[in-house]
Amino acid sequence: MSFKEIFQTESLVSCNAHARVNLIGEHTDYTGGFVLPTLLKFKTTIEISANGEKIYQVYSKYFKEKKTFNDFIKSKNNNWIDYIKGCLFVFYNECKYVSNKHLNIYISSDIPMERGISSSSALCVGMLKSLNEFFKTQISDKHIAILAQKVERDYIGVSGGIMDQMVSSIGIHRKAFFLDCLNLKYQLLDIPQNWKFYLVDSEVQRNLRNSSYNERYIQLKKAEKELSVEYLGAIKLKNFKKEKISDPIIQKRASHVISENERVLKSIEYMRKKNIRKFGNLMTESHLSYSNDFEASTKDVDLIVENSIKAGANGARLTGGGFGGFTVSLIEENIKDKWLEYMLNIYDISNFFEV
Repeated sequence: MSFKEIFQTESLVSCNAHARVNLIGEHTDYTGGFVLPTLLKFKTTIEISANGEKIYQVYSKYFKEKKTFNDFIKSKNNNWIDYIKGCLFVFYNECKYVSNKHLNIYISSDIPMERGISSSSALCVGMLKSLNEFFKTQISDKHIAILAQKVERDYIGVSGGIMDQMVSSIGIHRKAFFLDCLNLKYQLLDIPQNWKFYLVDSEVQRNLRNSSYNERYIQLKKAEKELSVEYLGAIKLKNFKKEKISDPIIQKRASHVISENERVLKSIEYMRKKNIRKFGNLMTESHLSYSNDFEASTKDVDLIVENSIKAGANGARLTGGGFGGFTVSLIEENIKDKWLEYMLNIYDISNFFEV
């Protein structure tokens, strides 16, 4: 059903935000490090109009469900409507001069949910961009990202970094988005024309609130405390004194992040030089670190990575927050068909998405 069919009026504003795949750099964002995501074609669109009902009305085309509310209190069961409430709460708190208007809000999306490609951040960025346009508040795209992070971190309660929101708000399709998560400086890099990235859905469901994501966040903050640094991103691999960390599990978590930052910086150099072999090697090294030191993978995911490399991928890895979701593989254009033929002998075609 369309906006008009649901609300019996036309929408006044329509904005969208895309999902992302992180090519390399996991759990380095909230530790002041570096990341290299890029946008996907999947997107969420938010349409808005004012209403005279003295109540907020929200329809999700994905869930085929309409909800109404007149306060911004989070629900007890972590419902999808909480992201909309959170966006409104953060927006009105930021723009105290804006008069509260009750709205009709229509959400449509083709982003696969709970797969590690940031459907929630796209929802928040799209919603905040729509509010920004509707109220003509002239908030910059970078600040939209900061507000979207506040929604997820402070309202929803997921201890994530700023990467997802920044690339969703500012990124450009077929450009790699290199971000220094400490100072929010970024560069848009051309992805070489003969490089193809493919996502493979592991079909392992993930939910950041119910997974070990927040546990890993706490572990990395413990590592920072024991190493007497504000952020792990400040530590070079050659200067990493793991013996300062008493717990071997915390050592492993820190080791992943510190080595991952170095891999991200090297990957930029190789992308600029169009060195697909070395870039791919870094992706695979990243996965091994993510699986062994960070313990964020599963046997099914590890097998997809292994099969992808056997099929001819230059590199492959689990992408996103971990504990399921998508893998991303780097393939040279001239072997793409052979790689896909091999993989389709093992996995269903519906699990594959070209970036």
